[in-house]
Amino acid sequence: MNEYDIFHNFNSDQEIKDYMDKIRGKSIKSPQIYVGTPEQSFIQNQNAPWIRITAIPGDLADYADDKRFIEYPRYQIDFWILRYKTKELIKLENMIYENMSKNGYERYYKNHTRDIDMTDLQMVQGNFEYQGFSSNKD
Repeated sequence: MNEYDIFHNFNSDQEIKDYMDKIRGKSIKSPQIYVGTPEQSFIQNQNAPWIRITAIPGDLADYADDKRFIEYPRYQIDFWILRYKTKELIKLENMIYENMSKNGYERYYKNHTRDIDMTDLQMVQGNFEYQGFSSNKD
């Protein structure tokens, strides 16, 4: 699974997208989920929350018969939200965790911090690693 697969999983999760619209108080025409950083013109308080997916460097794998058997890719999933929306922050963080978990990822790090460039926003970070299985596979 790569970052574009994760993007597809989030982009097809209507519950997450609807909840972000509810937090924001409106739907937006721009995407809400990004691989990498959105355009600078999008990054505004009024568009929060949005999600960013970033691959974490590394190449962990288990081997069998001198071939890769299971890979353990890692991804950072960030979102920005108005810092006073703490209940919404917790719920969205849990929804993101559930989406990643059902696709075989476990979170190994999380952090909440005020964005130094946009002090009205809280940046929520979760780092996830693939566990070699997925409850979402056939």
